[in-house]
Amino acid sequence: MKSSKVLKCVVAMLVCALIIVMTLSIMSVNKVYNAYADTEQATRNEDPELKNEGEQISPYGLTTSLSLSLDCGNGKVWATVKNDLTVFSSTVIVIVQLYSSEEYAESYTEMERVSMNSIADLDMGKTITTEAETGGVEKFWLARMRYKIDNGSWSSRQTAACRISATGEFLGYI
Repeated sequence: MKSSKVLKCVVAMLVCALIIVMTLSIMSVNKVYNAYADTEQATRNEDPELKNEGEQISPYGLTTSLSLSLDCGNGKVWATVKNDLTVFSSTVIVIVQLYSSEEYAESYTEMERVSMNSIADLDMGKTITTEAETGGVEKFWLARMRYKIDNGSWSSRQTAACRISATGEFLGYI
């Protein structure tokens, strides 16, 4: 009889401890963002597109991990953003963009935007892609994503510029 009361007490204490740990985890928000190749963190001062974003940050999700990739083949180039992981519910707004230039450039600001796609909420495990044809010209290409998680600030990441042939063959990073 005594051992069942002790067991019930221990189980109740473990449940309480678990609730406390989960509450503290939710309160200490830690967002993780990944991008393949080189990345660039944009701020409101550096990016004129972001200057009017003055919202309060009050995130709902615990962690979100996004990846950005640039691929090519068969005369096309495409950029893909994938929501690799979202812990707890989050609204993940994503804009994916492709930029190109006939001359090497390290930043999208020095290139021409060729295509763009957006989604109001990119769920975990899902992807969004934008693509463009090479136009039969060898160019430098760069992928960029802009994203906003819950009521957080807008951020961006970009890949390094890479050289792609007229037929869509990857020629390397500079």
